Amino acid sequence: MKLLVNLLILLAPALVMAAGGEHGAGHDNHIPKAVIYQVINVVILVGGLIYFTKDGIVQFFSSRKAAYLEAAQKSAFAREQAEKEFVDIKHKLANLDATREESLKKAQVHAEEMKKQILDEAQQVTKRIREDAELTAKLEVLRAQKELREQLLKDSMEAARQVLTKDLGSADQQKLQKEFVDKVGV
Repeated sequence: MKLLVNLLILLAPALVMAAGGEHGAGHDNHIPKAVIYQVINVVILVGGLIYFTKDGIVQFFSSRKAAYLEAAQKSAFAREQAEKEFVDIKHKLANLDATREESLKKAQVHAEEMKKQILDEAQQVTKRIREDAELTAKLEVLRAQKELREQLLKDSMEAARQVLTKDLGSADQQKLQKEFVDKVGV
């Protein structure tokens, strides 16, 4: 049917020319045989092209249609997925907004607990440092007292030696020896 319509469309100009020949009585409006052969050759060529390429063209357009339908399905699926993700994100945001106050309270409680823990640790460290400093100070005081006693004893002995060697005469020495002998004897 399509072939017949196409053939009529191609031959319509030739029919018009042939019909116009009767009306022009004195004119020689006749179509040369070469043109008629060329028209027949063109019609055969076009008919052959349509006949031989029809399946390829139909297959090409049907494959293009299938590809477009597949792409449309993929885009519809991707759109559905995007809409689902959008709804999920929307619900998550609503949930976050709903639990924001609770999360803030939990964070504040946690911060207070950490603050207490840090303060307790700091107090313990301070106490330990203070005790260590007091112990070190006591030890340093005891060491200084010991050094002062030793130094005082050395200075006293040196002063006594100097006094005894300078101020004591032979009479004093005899008297001291006698007292020493008396005390040792008792």
